[in-house]
Amino acid sequence: GRGGIEEEGSKNRKMEPEDAPVYTLRWKVIKAMTSVDSDIKRTASELVWSICKGDPEVFTRRTGFGNAVHFLGIKGLVNTPKHNEGGGGGQ
Repeated sequence: GRGGIEEEGSKNRKMEPEDAPVYTLRWKVIKAMTSVDSDIKRTASELVWSICKGDPEVFTRRTGFGNAVHFLGIKGLVNTPKHNEGGGGGQ
């Protein structure tokens, strides 16, 4: 079989939502989670978070890992890299 990282990763962390057919309300709300407008992004994420009753597994399954990771980082449930405001190397 193909085995390896690709299959293992797809089992553990689905990047796409579990069930969000194109142009459905769920699809539109999930799309709003990636808006460039931070207020829209946060509001859509909070809405889905509430619908999922604050369960990170359900939230990730319903939105896809790629859509969920930033919001879960804000909630302190996923460690995300911190931006280096000062830029450059480190001395």
